[in-house]
Parts: sequence; structure tokens; C-alpha cells
Amino acid sequence: MEIPGGIEDHPDLRDAQWGKRVEREWRREQRSSGKITAIVAAVAAVLIAITAWQYAPQWLGNTPRPVVDFARPFAGTPYESWADGEQAVVAAPEHEPMRRVVIAARIDPAELERRDGAAFLGQFPEAARPVWQQSLPLFTTQLTPGVKLLPNGVKAQGTIAKAVGAQGEEVVRTDFRIAYAFAPDDPGAIRGHEDFIVLAEARMDLQQTPEGLRIMDSTIRWTNAACGAYVMGYVAPKFAEAKQPC
Repeated sequence: MEIPGGIEDHPDLRDAQWGKRVEREWRREQRSSGKITAIVAAVAAVLIAITAWQYAPQWLGNTPRPVVDFARPFAGTPYESWADGEQAVVAAPEHEPMRRVVIAARIDPAELERRDGAAFLGQFPEAARPVWQQSLPLFTTQLTPGVKLLPNGVKAQGTIAKAVGAQGEEVVRTDFRIAYAFAPDDPGAIRGHEDFIVLAEARMDLQQTPEGLRIMDSTIRWTNAACGAYVMGYVAPKFAEAKQPC
């Protein structure tokens, strides 16, 4: 039987066609939504698996892996090309006393751990030692008790040369940047070099007098040092901050 007119002339047919169209669109969207949901779920599962593998506790057979190689603690840092320890402290023969001062004050690990400045003070006339001893944290690096440097954990870069002091006097200026790499308590907790490497920028003006060496000026700047140790006059890395908060 032929139905006169278009579908718009017959509300029942029009509604039926509309309903079928809506149903088809709904089913299409459901299929598309199902695919997207499956993809999102798969990606989430992969991310969860990767995270779980990186941070799973030891009882799952996976120890967290440190992000640095502590056998080569300076690798990948600006300090990597610096000389090791005393090899970085080079001076003309006439400036040998100043070279010994730098090594005793900032380079020799044994002296840094002793914290008494004995080798440093021994470079100066006996009468002057009590004065310089009162300012040892300004003149020397003293490691906070309980922290240790890594083997070959000192690198430095700098110069020892004649200069003009603040008052126009002739001095010998020791100007060094020293990087200290500390042995972490928990290697797995280290997230970057700034957690265990501390940088010192140390400058000292010295004069050779008939009585012996004399300190004319001294400055020190620390980077990535633990604040709590610093206010006590010691040096420690950031990972020690929990033990020595400010």
C-alpha cells in the first residue's frame, strides 16, 4: 500500500525512523567509547607496571636503583673534568706555603674529618693561631660528624697567584671551587647529584711576612649544603638534612 506524502506527513513513521537513527548512533558511540576505554586502561596498566617495578620493595625482588653511579660520583656534572684532590692545587715554587694552606683547609679528606684545623693552623705563626682558630668555619671545611666522603670524593679547580687586596696591598690569592661527594646512607633515596655533592667557592688572600703567613681576607660560599650543619659551622650534604634540620 502506498502512503501518500512524505515521512513528515506521517508522525508515527517519522518517530520510528528517528528512534532507529538514535539507536544506531548510540550503539556506534558505545563501540567507540569501549575502544577508547580499553586503550586508556591498557596505557594505565603499563604505567602502573613500570612504576611498580621501579619502586617495588625488596620483598618483591626489586631493590630501587639509584640514578647515579657512586663509583663515578662526578660523572655527568660540571665537576667531572676537574682535577682530583691535591692534583688541582698547583702553584709556583715561591707560593708553596699558600698551596699547603689550601690543601690543609679544603682538600685533604683526613683533615676535613678531623674538624680541628690542626694542619691548617700549623701553617701560621704560633702567636696568630688562637686568633685564626676562632674563625675556623670561615677558613676551613669541617665535615659534620657522621658523614663520610666517597673514595676520590674531592675535585677542585682554581688558581694561586699574585693579586691586589682590598686595601691595595699585594697579596697571594688562592681562589678555588671544590666539589665534595658524600657517601649516602641510602643510595636508593638519592634522586640527583645535588643530594650528595656539595660545592664550595673559597677565596683567601695571604701575605708572606717576616713572622710567617698572614690572612688578609677570606670568603666562602656553599651550594647544596645541609642548612642544619652549616649553622653549626660544619658541612654536610642535603641527604643529611633530616638528621640536622635548620
